[in-house]
Amino acid sequence: MDDKTDRVAWNALISGYCQKGEIKEAHRLFDAMCKEGVEPGLVTWNILITGYNQNGQCDVAMELMEEMVRFGIEPDVVAWTAMISGYAQNNRQIQALDLFEDMISSGVEPNGVTIATAISACSVLKLLNNGMAIHALAVEIGCIDDVLVGNALIDFYSKCEKLEASQLVFDCMPEKDVFTWNSMIGGYIQAGYSGKANELFTRMQNSEIQPDVITWNTMISGYIENGDEDEATDLFHKMEKDGKIKRDTASWNSLIAGYLHIGQKQKALCMFRQMQSSGFSPNAVTILSVLPACANLVALKKVKEIHGIVLRRNLEAAVSIPNSLIDTYAKSGKLVYSKALFDRMKSKDFITWNSMIAAYVLHGCSDEALSLADQMLMLGLKPEQSTFVSIILAHSLNENVEEGKHILTTMIEDDQLTPAIENYAAMVDLYGRAGRLEEAIRFIEAMPVKPDSSVWSRLLTASRVHDCLDLGIHAGERLLGLEPGNALIRHLVLQAYALRGTREDTFRVQRLQNEHQLPKLIGESWIESKNKVHSFVSGDRSKPYSNLLFAWIDQISIEVKQIGRRQGLCIADEEKEEVVGVHSEKLALAFAFVCSQPVVPRSIRIVKNLRMCSDCHRMAKHISLKYGCEIYLSHPKCFHHFKDGHCSCGDYW
Repeated sequence: MDDKTDRVAWNALISGYCQKGEIKEAHRLFDAMCKEGVEPGLVTWNILITGYNQNGQCDVAMELMEEMVRFGIEPDVVAWTAMISGYAQNNRQIQALDLFEDMISSGVEPNGVTIATAISACSVLKLLNNGMAIHALAVEIGCIDDVLVGNALIDFYSKCEKLEASQLVFDCMPEKDVFTWNSMIGGYIQAGYSGKANELFTRMQNSEIQPDVITWNTMISGYIENGDEDEATDLFHKMEKDGKIKRDTASWNSLIAGYLHIGQKQKALCMFRQMQSSGFSPNAVTILSVLPACANLVALKKVKEIHGIVLRRNLEAAVSIPNSLIDTYAKSGKLVYSKALFDRMKSKDFITWNSMIAAYVLHGCSDEALSLADQMLMLGLKPEQSTFVSIILAHSLNENVEEGKHILTTMIEDDQLTPAIENYAAMVDLYGRAGRLEEAIRFIEAMPVKPDSSVWSRLLTASRVHDCLDLGIHAGERLLGLEPGNALIRHLVLQAYALRGTREDTFRVQRLQNEHQLPKLIGESWIESKNKVHSFVSGDRSKPYSNLLFAWIDQISIEVKQIGRRQGLCIADEEKEEVVGVHSEKLALAFAFVCSQPVVPRSIRIVKNLRMCSDCHRMAKHISLKYGCEIYLSHPKCFHHFKDGHCSCGDYW
């Protein structure tokens, strides 16, 4: 063009680059426009302000709007809305609402988009009063019939747990789109009202607006997360046949995440396999959903398989994926893989550091955990509550009570963080491991929050290890008060009463036995071998190779008897071997050696459903020393790594 004085042409070109995401080139053209003597108008400024906001650079956009004012151009509703939307979409809802108030104060009337954006910001922050005030403003300025405003209000009231208000807004809307229906159905699903959601879903199917894939996925998610697995799977199969809606990746993710939510890990993994065989590629959400199902010692090969999918599909870029892999590999017994992932990550967030520090603590590597925490602080990263939990537990592993106490003080006074119950439980672990039980009970009594099961459970562990029967009974009784239906706690308390053996304890034992039918607590262990997971139950002799296993255990037991017993209360989660037979982890260990002959296994991974007893713990240490192998064993109370006759738990579990 010979004549470049046409403002519309400049605006069109700048707008094109903004829409393409090339904001630097757009700004260069803006500067060139000024040099050519063409004065930017309100539309030009708005294009650039909107472009920066859409690019996530809200602060630069704000500087531009302030510069526009200095040039004598007052922001209109488009400029204000662009700024408010920019802040809201970049998780800066408070600034968005502050700007909304500034806009109203300046005398600019908001439009439907502005109102909807402001209400959405209130939804995220769950600011009921603020949202209601904006609702009133929408009525006052006459944009309440705007479908965007209505949809935002339905979502807002749902998230603030005001479903009646959501339903009222829904019923009063003269026009509805698919987002209106989805918002209302989603509100009922989030609140756990699957029946109400289904009523709306049926109404929608009979209306002019038909359910889309999001509607079906929402219904599937709602049913399975509320425990109605059959209805969820039925909808999953019906959506293509009856609803004529093709499933997408999110449809599969809904079922996978739902199965994990209700504790059905195997079904989640099965659905993950079906998803891939059906031609659907997992995305980041799928990976983050399915990895927790593999966070155990017998699923290492599955973790590696999922990691391979991550690499092939280039999903490592999202920092949440390697963060989850660090955690999962650690729980699968591969700390070295967690460390390799951590070292390779170019971009790390708080969760990355927290995951790696927690991984070291899980494996008993206290010095490495503390060193990494120091590095985190040197980089200027502020620890969170979960970080302090790991740091306190690391000091606990070293039995360094004074340092642990100092960490809690630092957390409260210097970092201005309110300790969570996990921080208090970690402190009880710190005192308990060091044998300072009187300080532990004083600490619990002085806690500003009511102690929960995790706190009393730590005290009970300390009492068992340090042979303090009365305190153990005290902790057990508190646990029983919190979880009266827990058979395991009743079993532990009964053992403690029987050990003390007073007349009153005898009456307590009789009362507990009369009140509840106490089942036998029998251990079960799982071990993976040659791509198959094998299960062993305590005392089971039904397997064809059982004689070989028991013969091997008898031989090792003779050697272990020569090792001195650990001091402590004889209180165990599982029934004694005299009652249920040889414990399941011994059978799993025997299987690992008998079935691998003549080769000695270098690494053994076992998962157990109950805390292992001291005799089994002593045997595992002996085997690791005798055969030079590493044994990883996890149960609900502890993660054990046996090597060279030692255990990562420091004989405290």
